[in-house]
Amino acid sequence: MQLKKSLNIVLKIVLPALIFVVSIGFVSKKQDEVLCKKIIINIKNQQGNFFINEADINSLLTSNGNEMVMNLPYENFKLKDLEDRVNAHKFIQTAEVYRDLAGNMMVDAVQARPIARIFNPNGADHYISDQGKILPVSDRFTARVMVLSGDFFNSYLEKDMLADDAGKDLFHFIKFIEQDKFWSAQFAQLEVDDRGIINIYPQVTKQLIEFGTVYNYSDKLSKLKIFYDKILPDRGWNRYDRVNLQFKEQIICE
Repeated sequence: MQLKKSLNIVLKIVLPALIFVVSIGFVSKKQDEVLCKKIIINIKNQQGNFFINEADINSLLTSNGNEMVMNLPYENFKLKDLEDRVNAHKFIQTAEVYRDLAGNMMVDAVQARPIARIFNPNGADHYISDQGKILPVSDRFTARVMVLSGDFFNSYLEKDMLADDAGKDLFHFIKFIEQDKFWSAQFAQLEVDDRGIINIYPQVTKQLIEFGTVYNYSDKLSKLKIFYDKILPDRGWNRYDRVNLQFKEQIICE
């Protein structure tokens, strides 16, 4: 009686589970044998900045054409390895590589977006992305973004702006300017010395803006808005050579 009961348990529970596991393994193997029929690439976040294209990603997937993936079974390569290869590209923010039910290889990539360009008189220029990453410049495309200069950036060319508090604070200020329609139209260049002291060169007016550090930058921008809205229209747009915003509740014009 006990033997019969145990046999029923095996037939009702263990055997179906075993069949299910075997079936999954069989289906998985069959899927691995499916050929890569087509590579479909979707690149997001370009917004007019074309630093990377489908040909570049195809080149990454095939190791510059040295490795075949098209018309080969998926068991011949690992999608995770291909995904890591695409993600290693500096202008890729994130990428996902997978296959669909039809056997196509799908690549969903998000391009990194530059928000400022670091001018480096001693070497190559770099971009800062909207994620605080340091990016190389491109021979293919030049982004129209605010220029950054000064010794402050020397230590960040080999690391991210988010590596320490000083870098984070300046990055958040740069990102604020880039996202604000008024200020992004006003500022052509930020010069930052090794102490974090900022001088701003405007797009239109000739005044050098002695901004100081990023501390209380919203208050300083409010004072600068007063300078643009009230002082310059009253006194003349080219009367002053510089405006100093470093002192609390003061606007010093000379």
